[in-house]
Amino acid sequence: MSGDPQQTLGALLARLEVRERQIAVEAEAAHEQIAQLTALLNGLAQAAEHITITRKTLLELPDETAPAPATPTPALPDGPAYTGSWNEP
Repeated sequence: MSGDPQQTLGALLARLEVRERQIAVEAEAAHEQIAQLTALLNGLAQAAEHITITRKTLLELPDETAPAPATPTPALPDGPAYTGSWNEP
């Protein structure tokens, strides 16, 4: 290795400082991504919980009873009062 050892050591320290800053920037970006993903995960977990509660609520509702059959309309007796034929000539 040729050259001044102090200069070589200074260059190495400068490179290490640059790399240290790069790592700090990458770490901060990773922390931001983790925060975003954590918020997304929390939102999805809450949505899943709401769906579970809704499903359980719907399953606990009583079965609807079939509507009572409509009573048949009684047949009207024959005659002008019931057929409307009193207005006909």
